[in-house]
Amino acid sequence: MTLVLVFLIVFLIGPFLFKALIAVPPSLRAVRTLGAMVLAAFLFATGLRYGLLRYWSDSPWLLGVIALTLWAAWIGVIALVVQALRRADPRPAMRRWSGVLGAIGTTVPWFGLVLANLMRSTS
Repeated sequence: MTLVLVFLIVFLIGPFLFKALIAVPPSLRAVRTLGAMVLAAFLFATGLRYGLLRYWSDSPWLLGVIALTLWAAWIGVIALVVQALRRADPRPAMRRWSGVLGAIGTTVPWFGLVLANLMRSTS
């Protein structure tokens, strides 16, 4: 059940969040805003991880919040790269392909989770 929920989150929410982040026209301001968002999400997740170290093994909710925050940072990094590419090359082909490949890139963490689950169940 947990993997089904994670699957739905990753394959539905991830691409839509990515699409919302790249909806703004590419500009230096958009790149800076995305960079600040990524840094804030990463620092928040790191702060939770090391600030609440004694609760790390006891709270699955804490682990879930940290994982979601890192995943949001991952999506932000992909959107940041796409915005930078679109800023450098404003042709329609770049817009189209960067959007498609970026949306696919948001799902990469799912494959890591499934592989880790597979390795855990076979050993």
